[in-house]
Amino acid sequence: ENVGFTNRHHTFFEMLGNFSFGDYFKKDAIAYAWELITSPEWFGIDQAKLYVTIFKGENAVPRDAEAYDLWLGQGVPKDRIYEFGAKDNFWQMGDTGPCGPCSEIHYDMGAAASDQGHTDCKFGCDCGRYVELWNLVFMQFDRDASGKLTPLPKPSIDTGAGLERMAAVLQFVISNYETDLFTPLIDRAAKLVLFPNAPEDRIGSVAKDPILQEAERRLILAGRRDRERSTHPLLENASLRIIADHARAATFLISDGVLPSNEGRGYVLRKILRRGIRHGRLQGQEDPFLYQMVYAVRDLMRDAYPELIESADRVAEVIKAEERQFDRVLKIGLAAWEKRVWELAKESLAEKRTSGFRFSSQDKVLELHKDGTEIIFPGKDAFHLYETYGLPLDFMTDAARDVGIHFDLEGFEQARAEEQVRARASWKGTAKQTANPAYQQLPKSEFEGYRQTRSENCAVLAIIKGGQGAQELRPGDSGEIILDHTPFYAESGGQVGDRGWLYSDDHNTVVAEVTGCYYPVQGVRAHQVVMKSPPSAKNAEGWGTLRVGERVDAVVDTAIREATMRNHTATHLLHAGLREVLGKHVKQAGSLVAPNHLRFDFSHFTGVDDEELQDIEDIINREVLRNERVEIVENVPIDVAVNEYHAMALFGEKYGDRVRVIKIGDFSTELCGGTHTGATGEIGLIKILKEGSVSSGVRRIEAVTGEGSL
Repeated sequence: ENVGFTNRHHTFFEMLGNFSFGDYFKKDAIAYAWELITSPEWFGIDQAKLYVTIFKGENAVPRDAEAYDLWLGQGVPKDRIYEFGAKDNFWQMGDTGPCGPCSEIHYDMGAAASDQGHTDCKFGCDCGRYVELWNLVFMQFDRDASGKLTPLPKPSIDTGAGLERMAAVLQFVISNYETDLFTPLIDRAAKLVLFPNAPEDRIGSVAKDPILQEAERRLILAGRRDRERSTHPLLENASLRIIADHARAATFLISDGVLPSNEGRGYVLRKILRRGIRHGRLQGQEDPFLYQMVYAVRDLMRDAYPELIESADRVAEVIKAEERQFDRVLKIGLAAWEKRVWELAKESLAEKRTSGFRFSSQDKVLELHKDGTEIIFPGKDAFHLYETYGLPLDFMTDAARDVGIHFDLEGFEQARAEEQVRARASWKGTAKQTANPAYQQLPKSEFEGYRQTRSENCAVLAIIKGGQGAQELRPGDSGEIILDHTPFYAESGGQVGDRGWLYSDDHNTVVAEVTGCYYPVQGVRAHQVVMKSPPSAKNAEGWGTLRVGERVDAVVDTAIREATMRNHTATHLLHAGLREVLGKHVKQAGSLVAPNHLRFDFSHFTGVDDEELQDIEDIINREVLRNERVEIVENVPIDVAVNEYHAMALFGEKYGDRVRVIKIGDFSTELCGGTHTGATGEIGLIKILKEGSVSSGVRRIEAVTGEGSL
């Protein structure tokens, strides 16, 4: 949150350093540092502007008297040597291991550099005037688990100096953003977001000519000219600074293999990208632009990092895809956010003078006079935007901070918790029993279909014919049969019931075709059957009649089952892909998983364009090609599934106290009772056929997999 608003904070920076592993120690390290920084042969920095710090002694570690004496030996005045505690001047790798005191060199940038407008503050003030240039770490101890410090047999040196800060000092500017490490990037950012349609030769550069800059530096060093404070206004534009900085960070992260995601380092990258995109919008640029900054970063840093030459195109494509994805969220979500901010401002200032604030159409920023009025963005409103439009929480907190209003994080978390309670209440429970008394007292069937598609010696527990209980089904009859155990999946969760056959107790003769399977009441699986006609009239009363108490073999049509499984696993990938591209507000609103196609309804506030559909299809087919194992975790407590596995539970769906979790790598985790492929590669290919509206706020996608997609 500091980046762009201070002179010295960055998400990406370069570190200079020198190291010694048992070769030289404090005496030489201090002498080398002071010579490099102050000698006219090298950096030639004015000693009158430098301060040093040492470790004062704390936590049973003695004061670093040796470093103090060595700095005096370099000619540093006593009143320029400051002593601080372990927080500032003691370095350690962790709770145990190598550690030791450190000594820092600071530079006085002058009163103009103070973030808080201080004119006469002293060293130690954290206002931005006094900038740490170099940290010399003296690794001289090894700390064990008890906290005991043992002197290292070969004490070592580890130093770090910020290139950006050093450049600011050497180029006589007070901000890192005014150095030649940033001015070309700010130039490019200004062209992309402020003057996208202007000819290049009509835009003045904010960067100084390098030859003139060096000549100016030499004059100042020679004392023949005083440094004048004159900064190009674009260099003080916080949004352009943020875009320049974030473009550097994103380019290097993606080049090094990090990709935008919703967890870990990928989430940090996504936050950096989205913050850069939002600040482009604050300056009026609503089209993708950040991906073009990659080439400016490449051109500026290619000499030191030649790998950027090869990776730039790939990095730009990744950023462009992320910009398109985030743009979909912002188009509607950001407008709703700004509208609510404006309403809150009017409500808060209703009894005061209203001319003191405006909502600028150019800057898209709420400007308020600092008259003590506090505007609070309610957490319940924020949660509504989060759920409805997919506006990320960190995006809203960032946006609130940038316009100077307070974000009610506690209220947001409370609203989220209340929604979880409501959702959890809807997950639990059982389906209502049907009114038909023929099904009410039927025994439950044991389902064996997760592990097999053929079950032998299944007892016929009941027969339903014409809605009434019956003792038999004759050849050519239709009816429903209840078995004590079965491999047939009963239609539920959007997945159609299995089809197949019932064989007689000779394990070889088909007596009935199973056209479907469903739940008339919870736990009871009714097999919808058509009895086979006998080969001749003489056998009319023979094997062709099926009676209560007899035994059959239940056999699922594996070709149909496998086709259905491909489509069901594909719906899980499709759900995750929709949320990845359109936003986390997307939730399943219904589905049909059949052997020949899948249909998926989902909550979304606008149509999905062709580019988005292509992105979704590309993302989910990459998961297919990865051939990720489909992990099935049985009998998990509902709260464990939701809170620990982070499984997605569908609002309005009925779940018991213990559930089944389907996990596909890190891409998808859902509660589901359906049948699935063993790995994503078995799907073959997912092809989206069409997308359209079902009702207000609900969209539908139809797709095919396997042979259908071929």
